Amino acid sequence: MKKTSQQYLNSEAHGYLMEAKACKLLLKDLERIRAKLRRHIEKEAADRKTEFEAAMEYHSESDIQEAYGWDFISEQQYGRYLELFRQGRKALDEHSPTVTELALSILNRIFQDIDRDCRQCEFEALSPEEQLAELKRAEESKQAWGQYIASLKEMVGSMTGKTNDHTASKNAATIHKEDAK
Repeated sequence: MKKTSQQYLNSEAHGYLMEAKACKLLLKDLERIRAKLRRHIEKEAADRKTEFEAAMEYHSESDIQEAYGWDFISEQQYGRYLELFRQGRKALDEHSPTVTELALSILNRIFQDIDRDCRQCEFEALSPEEQLAELKRAEESKQAWGQYIASLKEMVGSMTGKTNDHTASKNAATIHKEDAK
């Protein structure tokens, strides 16, 4: 954020800047927690993969049942291995979210809210002239981004031989009218 001349002259602006600093402090700690949760999720995924591979070492459900009967695997493992064996790769790829994954999702929403508040505080600390300039810059950036996305869509369309949806629908409507005659 730019330093403004009002920064130290305007107590309200100073308050916004202090709140923005507090938000940044929180964001730093939340980012550390997010990294920790991501590592934990990766470990959970690796554990699921290991368990899946162990279940797939058996050639049939009767092999799993025999391993349970001989106490090579626990009752809990028996149930889980049967489930994994029956569902196959789908069990590994389409698992229900874990508590850690849900926690990360919640934390991401909180992170986005605090980040938005931080940017809003920094904006409010700007002078009215600087706010207008920032709004203009943001609008120009948004338009440039829209043009970039449109050019990418056009490029992909030309590579795949497809036209954009609007042109295609106009062409289809014209053809339909001609067929109706």
